[in-house]
Amino acid sequence: MVTSYYINTSIIARSDMTKIKVLMLGPDRSVKGGVSGVVNNLYDAGIDKEIELKYIGTMVDGSKFRKLIKAIKAYFAALSCMKDYDIVHVHVSADASYYRKSLFMKIAIKQKKKLVIHQHGGDIERFYAHELKGKSRQRMVSLFNKCDAFIVLAPNFKEFFENIVTDNKKISVIGNGIKIPNIDLESKDYTSPNVLFLGRICKDKGIYELLEAIEKLSKDYPDIHLYLGGFFEDSELKHRVDMLSKNVTTCGWIDSSSKEELFDKCPIFVLPSYYEGMPLSVAEGMAHGCATIASNVGSLDQMISDDNTGILVKPKDTEDLYKALSRILNDIELRKSLGHAAYSFAKDKYDIHKMKDEILKIYKELTYE
Repeated sequence: MVTSYYINTSIIARSDMTKIKVLMLGPDRSVKGGVSGVVNNLYDAGIDKEIELKYIGTMVDGSKFRKLIKAIKAYFAALSCMKDYDIVHVHVSADASYYRKSLFMKIAIKQKKKLVIHQHGGDIERFYAHELKGKSRQRMVSLFNKCDAFIVLAPNFKEFFENIVTDNKKISVIGNGIKIPNIDLESKDYTSPNVLFLGRICKDKGIYELLEAIEKLSKDYPDIHLYLGGFFEDSELKHRVDMLSKNVTTCGWIDSSSKEELFDKCPIFVLPSYYEGMPLSVAEGMAHGCATIASNVGSLDQMISDDNTGILVKPKDTEDLYKALSRILNDIELRKSLGHAAYSFAKDKYDIHKMKDEILKIYKELTYE
């Protein structure tokens, strides 16, 4: 039976004292995205010290040709080494990720390996309902039901997958984890009107609505400044950003030290996405004591208690986003109270070591069952 409560886990070993062997597959650790961020956080927490772990990246950033070559190499690498591992742990989301990862799942099933499916897709309901039809949907349902453990990010995703994975005991809720920063909230400057966004700069992240809101807010708050951390996926947005250069700065994809600097100077964090799973950027914003505004999509209503640890807004709604930002900009004490509550919540819920231990517990149960 797979459960999801927290335990302290030392090195997991079988009776012969050899470590459990896990083959993990997901986007390359260099990929600029949430799943690779989760994987890198698990490595930082030392998961590879407690099990014998091999990680194969199945996708890279870049051209379609580069992605294809990476996928082919990953397929043959997995095919050649999977026999040496006890458990195959596959990180998967919707669309191309599902089609790519299904090949690795099938290899694991054929080789009679314990299969852990780790579902990250915030857009999975749309994919299942509208993209998969007839036999394609049946194949996905059949494949997912052959797993030994199925990990989802939040209770609402568990409810969705309980209608797909018939043995509900296989489903565990394990939220994404981050390294909790050691910060002094009393020294954080909540008077600043700086706003931070981290992620892909594209339509699906709500950037059009965000820029419209910032333009409108700049009339009443001329010092407001939006920092966009991420890479452009929509060339039209570059022109839109240039028009607001007085109030918007693009930072590109930022490294860890630059991220800390941005969190330090920005007391407000915003993510107005159209869909999400459990975004690391929101967890990071909360863990840095930011007053956080995010769309009420995916598991965000379970990450943010509205008006307590942050503010939830309607997706694709410029006016709702504008009102939330205006409310926070107009009230320094509100920024501070939201930020302090967010930090306490994140410290309790999003510690990467808790996520690591919950995953290790699943490995142990699958090894000993």
